[in-house]
Amino acid sequence: MGIFQLVAFDLDDTLYPEREFVRSGFMAVARRLADLGVIDAESFFNTAAGLFAAGARGTIFNLALERLAVVFPAARIEELVRVYREHPPQIRPFAGSPKLLKLLKAKGVILALISDGPWETQQNKLRALGLEPYFDHLVFTGAHGADWGKPSPRAFLEVMEVSGVPAAACVYVADNPKKDFAGPNRLGWQTIRVREKMGLYSNAAPQPGGEPKATVNTFADLWDLLLAPGA
Repeated sequence: MGIFQLVAFDLDDTLYPEREFVRSGFMAVARRLADLGVIDAESFFNTAAGLFAAGARGTIFNLALERLAVVFPAARIEELVRVYREHPPQIRPFAGSPKLLKLLKAKGVILALISDGPWETQQNKLRALGLEPYFDHLVFTGAHGADWGKPSPRAFLEVMEVSGVPAAACVYVADNPKKDFAGPNRLGWQTIRVREKMGLYSNAAPQPGGEPKATVNTFADLWDLLLAPGA
């Protein structure tokens, strides 16, 4: 990868398996529905998880309740969405990720996080993972507005400005080739795709201009790229 001074990471399916957050969120919603006397938690969780595994996205709560023949006001679905987004997540980082961040810090590398999504949710995830203290700069694009979301380069420009590191010495590590790499590629960053087998975007094809400069198949494989002598 050459000499670098700053490594920025995505969050979901880069530092931890996003499927863990999905399952945690479904369980939080299931418990809320059980507390309301709507449906038992196990039935809702199993149904929602099955729909997700089958590829459903966006309307899973509606679909699960419909499949279970549960009458629930459509106007209250947003309440379930808030529970999903705001619950304290039960998630764990990929094995070795805390140690990798620690070793990079020990080498004097500046660490940043650039993550899309509702910023409160993303912040809760990072804290639950116990990784927040490793990062020098946090950019949750959802806190800045829609025009900051990837593939926009704005978050990457922000990190360069506050760190004082030029683009050629920056690396972005992420998982989704549909949006993650076009912005930093345009600026001249190095880009690495983490293609974990169970990642939600492991089979996604890059958009034009969004091809990563390198790809690893597991988080553990990052060690060879980021900690190799001379890196």
